[in-house]
Amino acid sequence: MRRFFLPSQALIGNRLVLAGPEAHHLAVVLRLAPGQTVELFDGTGAIHTALLQAVDRARVIAEITATRHEQQAVASPLTLAQCLLKGKKMDFLVQKATELGVHVFVPLESRYCENRGDREHQHERWQRIMLEACKQCHRATPMHILPVTPLARFDIAAYVHRLVAWEGERTAPVPAALAKRLGPICLVLGPEGGLHADELATLRQQQCATFSLGPQILRGETAALVATAIIQYLVGSLNPETVPTSGEDIP
Repeated sequence: MRRFFLPSQALIGNRLVLAGPEAHHLAVVLRLAPGQTVELFDGTGAIHTALLQAVDRARVIAEITATRHEQQAVASPLTLAQCLLKGKKMDFLVQKATELGVHVFVPLESRYCENRGDREHQHERWQRIMLEACKQCHRATPMHILPVTPLARFDIAAYVHRLVAWEGERTAPVPAALAKRLGPICLVLGPEGGLHADELATLRQQQCATFSLGPQILRGETAALVATAIIQYLVGSLNPETVPTSGEDIP
């Protein structure tokens, strides 16, 4: 079933009115019609099933017929702190981080960053990309994207696990202890030019542990996705949903 984002102001009781890009996508791109059923997520974990009543490119009216909640507690939420990458690599990474269940995305500005784009427009674009990814992968709660933050000002004191994927590390793998000690995780990755020695020293002073992703030098976006996937696997965030077997009661 097609899924769309539902802004809070679009919902009045059991009736919703969509306008703007979501209405255009539903009516013009997908050509859905009155009488068809869609799903909408509101960003809080609620998923609404709705019956379309009126559809045009400017406005869509529907009636909610059922609501369920898909929000799941995460024992070790992951924050991906990525130093800015060039071009559209950050767009790609925002999309994939959303699909992989990253809780918070922090774009960092470091010494060797070459991304000098308009920060406000970048953030707006990343928000759009993230919401589109939520719809595609049926994620019920959006990833939180922070404004671009200088690496020197990024506070990581609140994280139980503080990790840095660094190409200069030769011996330490991703800590397997992540699976044994639950708590918030912060994963830091440098830009294409890597982290400056001073930046790495500062992170280590904040008790960040460096780890290796293997002998090959990976591209920035590749390293981020590989490290994210490994960490999410270790903490159980990629486990399949538990499906009741025959004879069990479904809550």
